[in-house]
Amino acid sequence: MKSTPEISIIIPSYNASGYIGRCLGSITGSAADKERYEIIAVDDSSTDNTLELLKKFAEKTPQMKVYTRHKAGPGGARNLGLNYAKGRYVMFVDIDDHIDPKNFAHLINVLIPLYSQDILGFDYLKCDEEGNVSPYNDKLLPYCREMSGAEYMNMQAPEGVLWGYLFRRKFLIEQEIKFREKNIHCHEEFIARAFCLAQSVEFIPTLIYYFHDSIKESLTNKPDEEHQKRYILHWLTVIEELQKFGYMLGDPMSEVGLEKKLDYTSASLVKRLIMHEYDDAFVSDTVRKLESLGLFPLRKENGYGTRYRVLSNATDSEKRIFWWRRHIASPVAGAIAAYMFRKTP
Repeated sequence: MKSTPEISIIIPSYNASGYIGRCLGSITGSAADKERYEIIAVDDSSTDNTLELLKKFAEKTPQMKVYTRHKAGPGGARNLGLNYAKGRYVMFVDIDDHIDPKNFAHLINVLIPLYSQDILGFDYLKCDEEGNVSPYNDKLLPYCREMSGAEYMNMQAPEGVLWGYLFRRKFLIEQEIKFREKNIHCHEEFIARAFCLAQSVEFIPTLIYYFHDSIKESLTNKPDEEHQKRYILHWLTVIEELQKFGYMLGDPMSEVGLEKKLDYTSASLVKRLIMHEYDDAFVSDTVRKLESLGLFPLRKENGYGTRYRVLSNATDSEKRIFWWRRHIASPVAGAIAAYMFRKTP
């Protein structure tokens, strides 16, 4: 392998034995020049045979290395991968997803040498376990137009989909962008920081990634109460840290873009408080925390679209949040909630 591959593919893994063949096979089975990319798989203390399978795959894959971390979470596993990465760009792949082999080969063999932007975005689709695909969202990306990350954040808050972007490795090093370890939402903070600091961003009109939606949803909505509360508390930590980061930016455009990202995040938290069965004290504590951060009630911002505006009006007090929680199962309230609370603002 060349000393400097074009792309380092970092794959955190935990109890993923059932997905390793599909994920890694979609990469190594492509016609991509194997000298132009490397795979860095990091096992995070799996309790099944994930590590063993990764090592067996690496034995027949010269461009693949396997490392381990001890219960550091996906963020910690990705940080270790970044430490070992050599590529010009870094790509993060979830072990339970897969890529498009043909388009990945075209990216590696033809496209990627043409770019030097700090962040490159590309197309992706949702995929269920029967192989049916659907759009991930209805956003239209500004293809083939270079802009700053702040400019894009002002256009629309970037999706918190780590696997939807390539990051120039030296940019990450220069800006000291790392993952917050042992935090469920570390990817959201990573992406927000990266876009705020990126001088150049471009979106390539090519489909690369298939996100396996049903698997992620099962993890996001794990029924145990401790996990659900941790989901909220980790979000609050990310919000608070991004606010502190915003105070130090000194760039008005980045500050406005980050404010939009935080408003959208707060809206998602409010929806989650309504749709999930948290105890009343926890809901009140969370609302008060958002209030202390200046993010509740949700800002009345016309530029965020109709759904956000309706949501902000319908949940503009703690009392109204509890009303929705009590009536969410009723036919009328449930129909309205399906519009307001089940979609991204």
